[in-house]
Amino acid sequence: MKRAVVLFSGGLDSTACLYWAKENYDEVIMLTINYGSNEEKVMNKVAEFFSKELSVPLKIIRLDFLEEFSKLRGTTLVGGETPKVTAKELENTEKAQETAKSVWVPARNLVLISVAASLLDALGGGDIIVGFNAEEGATFPDNTSEFVEKVNEMLKYGTLSDVKVVAPLINLDKKGIAKLLKELNAKYEYSNSCYMPRGFTEDGKPVHCGECESCVRRHRGLLEAIGEDKTVYQIEPLT
Repeated sequence: MKRAVVLFSGGLDSTACLYWAKENYDEVIMLTINYGSNEEKVMNKVAEFFSKELSVPLKIIRLDFLEEFSKLRGTTLVGGETPKVTAKELENTEKAQETAKSVWVPARNLVLISVAASLLDALGGGDIIVGFNAEEGATFPDNTSEFVEKVNEMLKYGTLSDVKVVAPLINLDKKGIAKLLKELNAKYEYSNSCYMPRGFTEDGKPVHCGECESCVRRHRGLLEAIGEDKTVYQIEPLT
């Protein structure tokens, strides 16, 4: 039996991974990690929505130490105000790197993968499904294929079961991910990519700020891929 744990953070990437895993594994578990981020409450509700929508069990785990370390570093994702950007500014490598550093959570992906690996090791093995992709890999070193390869080598020594990381989106940009979401008939408008979400609409859709890097990447990818964006924004992103 093929088992998978999907690291679910509520955005386009992890939503695509969840739908993909549902089609490719016999058993799927959603794992959402809380560490005091600005979008935590919205993320949890989004996770609960997709857990019910796809009939996938959900585990939500809180890591207080990661919140403490994030505040120590000064990341804007935890209690701060994230930078506002435009799509044009994201094409500026220096600007993109600056934004990436401001939202960096110390060793987050390494920590989250370790938690998922512990769960799978306890269950007898399986795959950790992550939403790493080419677009974010250009600015975040822990979103690259090299990172996946190194972590999988480590997992051979760190678990007694057969546990490995699988990154189905690793060669895709946001446009490619949006196309995949359409192919999978995913209800992407109920996902949340925003670093500073503004709550929910009456019918349960997250309200995105429309000004943070994540909102701009989401909007641009959806428009380029499928010609529409059903996401609710407080302010229409500048493309």
